Amino acid sequence: MNKFLLVVTILFIISCGNKKKEADENTSKSDATAAANALPIEKYSSIAIDTFLVRKLPKKEMNAKFNTNRQIQLGISNDLYQAYSYNDKSGVYYFLLTDHVKNVTEKNDTLYDNVYAMSVRVDNNKFKKRSTIKGEIDNQWETSIGFWNQYSQLFDYDGDGSVDPIVVYGTTTENNYVDGRVRILAYHNKRRITIKHQNSEIADGRITKINKKLYTFPAPIQEAVKETMRKMVKNGHAVFADDWEKSMENQAVRLGN
Repeated sequence: MNKFLLVVTILFIISCGNKKKEADENTSKSDATAAANALPIEKYSSIAIDTFLVRKLPKKEMNAKFNTNRQIQLGISNDLYQAYSYNDKSGVYYFLLTDHVKNVTEKNDTLYDNVYAMSVRVDNNKFKKRSTIKGEIDNQWETSIGFWNQYSQLFDYDGDGSVDPIVVYGTTTENNYVDGRVRILAYHNKRRITIKHQNSEIADGRITKINKKLYTFPAPIQEAVKETMRKMVKNGHAVFADDWEKSMENQAVRLGN
């Protein structure tokens, strides 16, 4: 009788394990399907801004303020398509977004091979480059890259009088967002951290690397970063490892299954 109970118990444990594995595989497939069917990122979406400190420049003003000569002076060679200005306690700044066209497909989709953003400070009417963001596709497997403005933000999160930018860009492949990359950059008091994420159709391929300095940023900025990640998951533009939020509560620097 005891042997019979032992056999039944073993079979029950094996059955539970198989069901869990099957459930995990189904979840992984569901996540990959969501990423494959995600609505495309809108290039010309506006960045969310703190309207008391930040404003988006109309195209005419942007082109006048950053004419060809000024762009050459700042080292801009890509196409400038959006600009924001903000005046906080640390000074007057412009945040510029540019990209470079790779080609236009037969379906009339425009693909890009690199992005370049720049923060410019104005001192005594002189425009000085303060920091830059650069990203480019891996030509072996990625098809396009772009700033994901619907997730980027220009707010003073901790109320110290300075804007704390959060900037997001990412790539796509032939499988849309399924196995593209995502970069999240957050700033606070001249410090920058980067979160590097790799999407994948398989759970084990989803890897996220987090700069440990993120956890030294004020809590409102950390929460804003997590909320950005939640929105990307909801919209199918990113799939993070299981229990990623709990891991970040424990200040994890790597998220993976």
